[in-house]
Amino acid sequence: MKKVRKMAECRLCGKNGEDLTLLSANHKDLGQIMVCEECWKKLWHENRMVCGTTGSGGTCPSCR
Repeated sequence: MKKVRKMAECRLCGKNGEDLTLLSANHKDLGQIMVCEECWKKLWHENRMVCGTTGSGGTCPSCR
């Protein structure tokens, strides 16, 4: 039986591919989603992620 590998796909821009790296983002409106690096950076700069849930293990400096 041949295994079928699901291609990674960015939830926001739809970019896909077997070698695409996805990052977890807790979007303020969409909840937990997997996005490409470019979309993650865009979400961060536009303040569209829930603070303290970026996977760094802590809260952001403005929440302390």
